[in-house]
Formats: sequence, structure tokens, C-alpha cells
Amino acid sequence: MRILAILDRPETALFTLQAAGELARRLGGQEIRLLHPKRATDPAFQAPDEGIPTPAQRSTFIRQVALRAERLHGIARTWIGAATHPAVAQARWIEIAGDTRRIVAQEARNADLVVISRPCAGDRDDIGQALAGALYDAGALVLIAPLQAHPTVGQRPVVAWHPSPALDRVLDTARPLLNTAGHVTFVIGAEHDTSEAPPALAGELIARGIPVTIDRFVAPRDRLGEEIRAHALAAGGDLLMMGAYTHARFVEWLFGGPTRDLLAHATLPILTCHHGIEDLTA
Repeated sequence: MRILAILDRPETALFTLQAAGELARRLGGQEIRLLHPKRATDPAFQAPDEGIPTPAQRSTFIRQVALRAERLHGIARTWIGAATHPAVAQARWIEIAGDTRRIVAQEARNADLVVISRPCAGDRDDIGQALAGALYDAGALVLIAPLQAHPTVGQRPVVAWHPSPALDRVLDTARPLLNTAGHVTFVIGAEHDTSEAPPALAGELIARGIPVTIDRFVAPRDRLGEEIRAHALAAGGDLLMMGAYTHARFVEWLFGGPTRDLLAHATLPILTCHHGIEDLTA
């Protein structure tokens, strides 16, 4: 498995690296590339009415970009130096300057899994562009790393069950992880009570001797995302698996609206991908 880790903020870089290393261990990662996409132009001077930066402003921008890259590279070197997994010990550092979304999309197309930090309110706009490049432009399988250290990733996975091609792809890739999990929870949310049979995958895991919990709940459509997160945290999960749909809805589900405070204090790694088809029932 080829893993691409996107490093864009020193504050979250170590959490991203730790998540990438844990998945490399659990999923048999053979190659890890560490990509730092660097801005080539100052975002304060992009529109025609914003003028042209002075030499001093240009120098300040170049210095800030270089210092950020230096800090991130230092964090990466320390992480690699302490590695016990061969793929981590041989991880490659890459810096590319230019349009962040385009850079990430191009590099993500050559990876089996992209690990990226979760965007936060108030982030630079290129942080969100990196996620969009990997998830939507490249159509990559993406692990959105948490905002704090997680000692394990995938020992207690939670599957947000809503059948779709996107979720199928997530589960296919993560099957080795599911087959060796200590416990798997299927969270099934609906707007109304349903007698739908449990997922066939749950039965397959039970047959392998893996403890499985089916957690059903009823909630209004506009609260389903918030409830999924709450149930995943209550289950003691260390990884949330789900499909992604439209950009606006997915970002709102995960990072915006009334759930921002919850996510700021307790986040899970999220393994997801985008299939390019909006599910109007999601």
C-alpha cells in the first residue's frame, strides 16, 4: 500500500504522521510519502484590487513559507528517526510549490491512501483546498486525522452504515483492519424506525470471532451527522468509516454548524472517500 501524508500545519503534523504510521502497520503499508504543498504566491495579493506586494512584503511571505516548511520537515525527521516500522523509517519528504489543490490532487492519484489533517475554523484557505484536492479531485481514499494523538487507529472501528459505492470502497480497503479488530460497531441512523436486517458484513465478522455491536438510532435528517459522531464516540471507537457525498454537505457534517464545539474537543480519525454521486437520502 502506498500512503501519502499531507503536512500543512506544524500544530497537527505529528497527529497526521502518527495516524499514517498506525495505518501502515495495520494495512501493510510499503511506501509512505510526506508531502508539504507550499504556497507560491501570497494569498493577500491574489485579487486585482489587492495591489502588488512590496519587496518587503514579498520577503516576509517567502520567509514565512520557508520557516513553516523547515518546522514541518523537522517534525517529520524526528518521527522517521524514532520509527520501528520499515515503511516509516524509509518515508520520503517532498516539497512542491504552487496551487495547493492541484498539487495534492496530482500526488494523491499515485497513492492508495491519503492521510490529511482535519480542517479547523479559521485555518488558511489552502488547508481546505488540500482536502478537496485529495477527496474530490483525485477521488482518493482519505484518512482525516484527528486533532489529538490516538494510541490506536482501527482496533475499535465504527462503521457509519449507509450502503453506497463510496462506503463499499472504504470497507474493501479496510477489510484487513476489520478482520483483526478487537471490536466493531455498526452505527445505523434513520429518520424513522426500521426493521432492516443487520449488514451482512456484521455477520461475517461475527463468524470470524470478532465482537460486533449494532447501534441503531432515530434522529431528524439534519441531526444524523451529529448523532453518528456522538454514537461513535460513545462506543469508544478509534476510527470512523463512512462514505462522503457532496462537498458542502460532507464538510458541514464533519466540520461546521452546531457540531464544531464537539469536534474541537473530541475527534476521531475518519476513513472516507467520495464516489461522485450525491445521495439525496443521506
